[in-house]
Amino acid sequence: MGLKFARMHGCGNDFVVIDDRTGAWHARREALAREICDRRRGLGGDGLILIQPGRDGADFRMTYVNRTGMDGEMCGNGARCTVLRAAQLGLIRSAGLMATDAGPIRAAIDGSAITLQMTPPMDERPPLRLDIAGQPFDCYTIDTGVPHVVIFLDEEAALEALDVDGVGRILRHHAAFAPRGVNANFAARRGDGSFRMRTYERGVEMETLACGTGAVAVGLMAHRRFGSDAPVLIHPTGGGLLRIGFRVSAEGFSDVTLAGPAELIAEGDIADGWLANHGLISASAS
Repeated sequence: MGLKFARMHGCGNDFVVIDDRTGAWHARREALAREICDRRRGLGGDGLILIQPGRDGADFRMTYVNRTGMDGEMCGNGARCTVLRAAQLGLIRSAGLMATDAGPIRAAIDGSAITLQMTPPMDERPPLRLDIAGQPFDCYTIDTGVPHVVIFLDEEAALEALDVDGVGRILRHHAAFAPRGVNANFAARRGDGSFRMRTYERGVEMETLACGTGAVAVGLMAHRRFGSDAPVLIHPTGGGLLRIGFRVSAEGFSDVTLAGPAELIAEGDIADGWLANHGLISASAS
């Protein structure tokens, strides 16, 4: 019969999405993510998403696993893909409530544009000056569902020339952000007030074409650094445009939203023989 899948992406951040409302794959999600996200021997992707039954009023649940097999609390681009897929499966129509490990996420669909009401950001810290590979950086840290550090560069040309994998890897494992580690985001303000960004993603362990929760972190920290008003517009490497909404008061940020596109690339069946050859089901089941 095979395992039904959908290949999806949000701004180039790509995923394999599986309807797992039976719960058959949850216990095997780590191995499935590593095998299925392999870009040579699998379907390829930055992560695996399992759509599972919702509880406590949620229409469904998103379980996100990075391509290395590490569970992720939340993924902004993956969440938009999940919402779109849930609508395609008939679980919701134009709006719904999604459960995640970071908390409940409300979502609204308008064509291919999806707006997420994010969980309240946490753990914002004062800027921290760190020397990385001989360069001093002012690091803004905040948790927007997963932990992030944001570094603003003065020029977009410097951002494009930056060794994101090298610098990002050091930041991701830096003692200042232990024990969880961080996603490392680098951004530069454009003349129109929007921001170009690049991200080294924890769990993927390399630069990705986009990061939704990272874009939220950049948008919020752009308000701190530059006084940017909502919505802050973010241009990720993979194309598309992400819009970050928020309210700010003496108590901090609230009503944080992430809006952007999601797209279905393909859907089909993973062969039972492939699953058996990769140790995901017994050979007798194929």
